[in-house]
Amino acid sequence: MTEIIYHQYQKVDKNHTRHSYLIDVDEEIEVQQIMEYKWKVFDSVILKPPHPRTRFFELVITEFRDGSSTIIDDLHIFPVIARQNPDIRILGFTLKKGNWEIDERIYKKANTTEIQWIYTDDFHLFAITHATEPLDTVVDQIVTKIDEIAVALRSGYRLPSHMENQRMRRETFDSVVDSHNGITINKTAVLKHPEFQLVAELGDGDRKKMQDEILRDLVALGATLDTFGGSNKIIAKIEIPEKTDINKQLAHIEELQDLGWLFE
Repeated sequence: MTEIIYHQYQKVDKNHTRHSYLIDVDEEIEVQQIMEYKWKVFDSVILKPPHPRTRFFELVITEFRDGSSTIIDDLHIFPVIARQNPDIRILGFTLKKGNWEIDERIYKKANTTEIQWIYTDDFHLFAITHATEPLDTVVDQIVTKIDEIAVALRSGYRLPSHMENQRMRRETFDSVVDSHNGITINKTAVLKHPEFQLVAELGDGDRKKMQDEILRDLVALGATLDTFGGSNKIIAKIEIPEKTDINKQLAHIEELQDLGWLFE
């Protein structure tokens, strides 16, 4: 069962108070970490095993209070190494329980990099989405979230972090862009061209009309000029002979089942 071991607080200035909570998840869990580069959030790297282990987490909240209103001004969560000092005992009686102390935060920060728990950003969001809620309510929600993460890890399933969800969405978006806006062209589809004006000689206007009709058919299939990247220039180079047998050309077009001929 996840619980708060202690709550300490210290007045920082007239309106700010810093709260520190030590949270115990009952059993050790793996602390998977990421390394983030300064100014390059999207280049973060998920560190490989082995991962450090702990059962303790420190929650640090800076509270702003002005009269009767309070705001969560800042919030951080750190996996930590903690220990309890021996009890003070005399003649077999416990006079005072030993104090808890935090020996180390499982966290590193350098000039250009920062190594932190993979779920750190999940809790940073609480300072934004729950800024005006009572302090006790925010703390309860964070303890519940940590408990959910710990229970999932002990069951063999790791909940995806906010950072991983964002990365997955970004990679999905990038793959869509790389595949030309996600439009899939059915290359076995038959182009259905309308009847062109049957003339033996085509002027510039007529050749342009045939090009426009081809483009219209592509759009009907779900394609656009951007689908093939730069294809507007290629399509513009499709040659429509000045003198041609239009019936033969139409019959030939109807038999084609591959759009690739437009871009060779």
